[in-house]
Amino acid sequence: MSRLTRALLLCAACAGLFFLATDAGASSNLLANPGFESGLAGWIAFGNAYPETSNPPSVVPLSGQGVAKMFGNFTGGFDVTGIFQPFATVPGTQYQMSSNARHFSGDPLLGIGAASCATGCSDNWVVQKIVFKDAGNVEIGSAESVILDGTYPTDVWVAAAPITATAPAGAVSVEVFILYLQPAGKPGAAQIDDVEFLDVTSVPTQPSTWGQLKGLYR
Repeated sequence: MSRLTRALLLCAACAGLFFLATDAGASSNLLANPGFESGLAGWIAFGNAYPETSNPPSVVPLSGQGVAKMFGNFTGGFDVTGIFQPFATVPGTQYQMSSNARHFSGDPLLGIGAASCATGCSDNWVVQKIVFKDAGNVEIGSAESVILDGTYPTDVWVAAAPITATAPAGAVSVEVFILYLQPAGKPGAAQIDDVEFLDVTSVPTQPSTWGQLKGLYR
């Protein structure tokens, strides 16, 4: 085999390993309609959750033309509005969730939101949440973070930091939530766009060294 042929084969092998490694680490969004371009299709909604289309300045999507709009139910008690999608899972599967939230200056969330829970919870806030359930539909694990409250700037999209969670023993399903929490009937509406939910479970690969590759084509 000529030196040129060996070099070409070595380059081809390296390229193949590069794409294999890229593929192994890649993950795609598991959610249906994550940007709400088809209204709330694919999502299960409860409370005051509705699709909205671009209507500046009150509704300005992060991308595309659609958002999910959420606000409280004003029943006088602690109200929860939400949207979610369920998936089958197995123990040990690791997930990552992220989302984007906005509130319009003409109808903002007020006060200090989630932080006020320490003194009685009176202001509204919004969370992203991953929930694991067992075969009896009982919650056995979760992870969540605040993505919007009255301390956030208005009229701009805020990207929430991703949260991660691993399915515990006994988990058979995982549910992905955006929840609007209204403890005491205060006003304000949230807009949600471009939600992402990924399976980020590590995929083990067999290491290959440069020396091993060269040895294949000597």
